[in-house]
Amino acid sequence: MLTRVSRLKNLGVFADYTWGAQLPKFERYNLIYGDNGSGKTTLSRLFECLEVGAHDDYPTLEYRIESESGDIVHGRAAHRKVRVFNADYVQLNIGPIDGALKPILVVGEENKAIADELVIEQAEISSRTQLINAAKDAISTLETSRGKVFTAIAKTISEATSGSTVRNYRKNNAEAAFAKLTADLTLSAAALELRRATLRQEPMDDVASPSELQVTVGDSAVTITVAVSSLLQEASRLCSRSAISDAIHRLRDHPDIASWVEQGHALHRQHGSTDCEFCGQPVPTERWSRLEAHFSTEDQALKSAIEACAASIGALMAPLNAVVLPDRLALYSDLRDRYDAAVAAWQAAKQEADRQVQAVLERLAAKLAARTEALSFDLEVDLSAVAEAHAALAAVIKDQNEKTAGLGQASDKARAEIEQHYLTSIKADVADCDQKIRDKQDQITLATEGTAAEGKPSLEALQTSTAEKRAQISNAHKAGERLTKLLHTFLGRSELVFNSSDEGYRVLRNGRVAKRLSEGERTAIAFIYFIVQLEDQDFDLADGIVVIDDPVSSLDASSVYQAFGFLKAAVKGAKQVFILTHNFSFLRLLLNWLQTLPRAERKSAFYMLVCRTDADSRTSTIGALDKALIDHPTEYHFLFKVLARFQNDGTIAGCYHIPNVARKVLETFLDFQAPAPEKLHAKLNSVTFDEAKKSAIYKFSNDLSHRTGQGFEPGLVQESQKNAAYLLEMIKELAPAHYDGMMASIA
Repeated sequence: MLTRVSRLKNLGVFADYTWGAQLPKFERYNLIYGDNGSGKTTLSRLFECLEVGAHDDYPTLEYRIESESGDIVHGRAAHRKVRVFNADYVQLNIGPIDGALKPILVVGEENKAIADELVIEQAEISSRTQLINAAKDAISTLETSRGKVFTAIAKTISEATSGSTVRNYRKNNAEAAFAKLTADLTLSAAALELRRATLRQEPMDDVASPSELQVTVGDSAVTITVAVSSLLQEASRLCSRSAISDAIHRLRDHPDIASWVEQGHALHRQHGSTDCEFCGQPVPTERWSRLEAHFSTEDQALKSAIEACAASIGALMAPLNAVVLPDRLALYSDLRDRYDAAVAAWQAAKQEADRQVQAVLERLAAKLAARTEALSFDLEVDLSAVAEAHAALAAVIKDQNEKTAGLGQASDKARAEIEQHYLTSIKADVADCDQKIRDKQDQITLATEGTAAEGKPSLEALQTSTAEKRAQISNAHKAGERLTKLLHTFLGRSELVFNSSDEGYRVLRNGRVAKRLSEGERTAIAFIYFIVQLEDQDFDLADGIVVIDDPVSSLDASSVYQAFGFLKAAVKGAKQVFILTHNFSFLRLLLNWLQTLPRAERKSAFYMLVCRTDADSRTSTIGALDKALIDHPTEYHFLFKVLARFQNDGTIAGCYHIPNVARKVLETFLDFQAPAPEKLHAKLNSVTFDEAKKSAIYKFSNDLSHRTGQGFEPGLVQESQKNAAYLLEMIKELAPAHYDGMMASIA
């Protein structure tokens, strides 16, 4: 049996409920009283969901119910079957009665032997189903554990291959890689760190190679080594030449003067001057003739050749100066020392080449000034050091760029080996999970397919067999006759009947499908259908729990007694019963029945639902049924007690119910004190009591117990305690014996 609802959360008005320490445990018969809206139907839904462990309307529901066989928690189905009658049952099974009602299958006396076989087969189906469900739950748990192994190793691999906790490698990546794993790999700590270091090496940008050392000769580009050899030969040849002329000895002996005079001679010819631009005197004709002879055409040709050769040799330094050296920080750290050495060699070789070129240019300048005589030429321009330094620079930069290109491949290899290392480390755990999953799958296969060698049929065959036996032993028509008979007894009239068919039952009125049933008729049909359904072969009443929520809703007074009689007979053999109601007359019938049971059967507990409203929500709790409701035959006793024990706590919520309580007590008292058909105000005026206090009582109980649509009345807090005292004072003054008796009964 269920013993207590120790924890209940997120079920409507039961937002966060805990069973009170002083609250008695559930018994075989349990009576729960509460006003409409206090959570009776909501509580019945808790019992309704026990068979499956969840309720679709409350996805965040949490509960823990203690029982003699262990705790029942959300998400886990209870082993004991539960049948619940509530508004949901009426809507689901009866609704507007547009179609056929589900058949109720009752076992006939002639088929008891088959029924016993059916019980055995159903127990086997239940056992196998539980085993299958347990195996599926275990597989789900194992798959979750397996997934956690991959999630954890994926995080480790991600951190090891990225150098940070950035998750670029996840569980699905690890599972896919594990499935393709063909060989094991276990790395030492040093080897693992080496591969991680490879991944930490960021690839650098490519560096441009040094430009080629070439010059243009004619229309072709040649290396400076080839060009310098040719130019040196040309310079040597020019230096050995001499221009034949009527040399002016002074000009011949003084090349600087010769150069100056040559420039002046050219300027005078250019401007057509016959006078010396320097002294202003006419230049003698003979002097002009001698200068013309000295600076002859052959001489000018030699001059041009020397100047051209000097220009070409001077241009040899241009490709050297055009070489751009990258910043050393643009290279990998392990290449920088080589690069620095190559740069130093390059600078030294270029400086030496420049010195040699300048020496050649100086010799050509001397020849330019002494064209009439041959000069020796024994100079060299050795560019081998330049070429070697240039090749060294190119080699370092080539290694830099090749390393950048190869670093991607090295990183991919290091990453793959790190992944393989860590995936190898989980092979044993994954294999263990996989084996356990296969074992559970084998259990499911065995329970589903059975074993022909051992004579165990498949689950499908068992289900087919039980369906055939159920069809053989069931008598739906017999249940239909019982439904009709009970309905006639319940309503006291016979125009409504249950008509049996292959699809189920249809409710007929005077031979035609019943339409526009009254609320009382719908409630009666639903309750009778529920009672007969307790005899269904799928439910063992002696081992089941029956929950009935307000079966007298919408019934007239005479039908309340019929419902009580039917209920009492229907649940007599139940393992455990829960009855919820808001109807006080029905409550009294139930209390009298349970309190007069034979002592051996008098195992009952009484509770009430207490609903509290605050500014944000309504919440309900389960408490012990007030003693006034148990000990006294009317609601008046209970309300009198509420009024007599009321203590104002200063809040609207704490005294919100007092005007309604006061009005009910006032009306009931005046019905006996001033039995007349007048309205409340007239009755109150007819009794002798302090007029001011009577006015205050009436205004308080009348105005504040009706909806005004204007929100809370602020004066409610101040008026509640005062007017409760006035009303009790009036009762005491007008009926002292009655007052004393009531106070004694609630003491």
